[in-house]
Amino acid sequence: MPDGDWTWLRLEGLSFALARTLSGAIGDSGSKAMVSTAAGPKILAVRISGDGLRHLHTRLHRGAPARPEIGRQIGAAHRSLHHPPRELLLPKRRIRLGGRTLILGILNVTPDSFYDGGRWDDPARAVERALQMAEEGAGMVDIGGESTRPGSRGVTAREELRRILPILRALQGRLRIPISVDTTKPAVAAAALEAGAEVINDISGLSFHPRLAAVAARHGAGLILSHLQGRPLSMQRRPRYRHLLPEVLSFLRRASRRALRAGVRSGSIAIDPGIGFGKTAEHNLLLLSHLRALRALGYPILVGASRKSFLSRTRNDYCPGDRLEGSLGAAAVVLWNGASILRVHDVAATVRMARSVEAVRDAGAGSRKE
Repeated sequence: MPDGDWTWLRLEGLSFALARTLSGAIGDSGSKAMVSTAAGPKILAVRISGDGLRHLHTRLHRGAPARPEIGRQIGAAHRSLHHPPRELLLPKRRIRLGGRTLILGILNVTPDSFYDGGRWDDPARAVERALQMAEEGAGMVDIGGESTRPGSRGVTAREELRRILPILRALQGRLRIPISVDTTKPAVAAAALEAGAEVINDISGLSFHPRLAAVAARHGAGLILSHLQGRPLSMQRRPRYRHLLPEVLSFLRRASRRALRAGVRSGSIAIDPGIGFGKTAEHNLLLLSHLRALRALGYPILVGASRKSFLSRTRNDYCPGDRLEGSLGAAAVVLWNGASILRVHDVAATVRMARSVEAVRDAGAGSRKE
């Protein structure tokens, strides 16, 4: 993750000999490395400058077969950290990213979602809400037919389709922005894409139904991969991590590689740290504060913190309806920390906030170039 002119790197699963060799090469480059002392495969934490990174890359390129590959991975991570993706490829268009944050409006057509359950379960009201979100500045609408709130048991694919298909069909030719469908089921994804959706938002990161990636690939669809620990029914029962950020990164790296093997285009993938999905309030806050580290994977970052319960920890707002200010504050932080897409309930307010934060961010970037 970036730290001014320096970059922090974490290398895992190294043999003692390789860790010692890398540590020496890093020291020769004028940087610092710390090696874990626990038994077994070693972890190397590195703080390195841009010049040091180039020196290290040259050293590794001249070494034994394993070292050039490590150098290639370090170089790719460094480029991704400093040059995030600028577009998302969809079946019918390319979505530009990087300048203005893409606002993904949430449209839950369920009776039991944690904040808006039952509000949009009438198809006519749902269609009008989708059109309204587009007018408010949303760049995409995310339609969900199954609640994945903590403790939810899920529904059948047939029921999920009964809820979302009438809305997708009614929006064809009327909604000019792309539609994402929040589902983990291949059958639902396939039917939704055939009905006009362009993105699949999989909260399981392909861990529930890996075949979902093949469906997305077949349609040339966008694919959002989220981190999740456990299942919605039980994910909030004492979630635990040994090393939170590395575990989330590893999960998302495996998910993205699985998607690529299934034929999904690299430019069609976005990643989501899964705020609230198998995480305590402290886990969520740590992920938001260190979000920039996810850029090392090379994909646009989506964050959905809107109205979630961890925000109550900071304001004692125990009702989702009282969490607008917390949602906007969290969204501002993650926008500043490198998120390209915000998934939100409150589109108009978030758009106004985002434009203000972007103006400050871009003014600061301009002054650094002078």
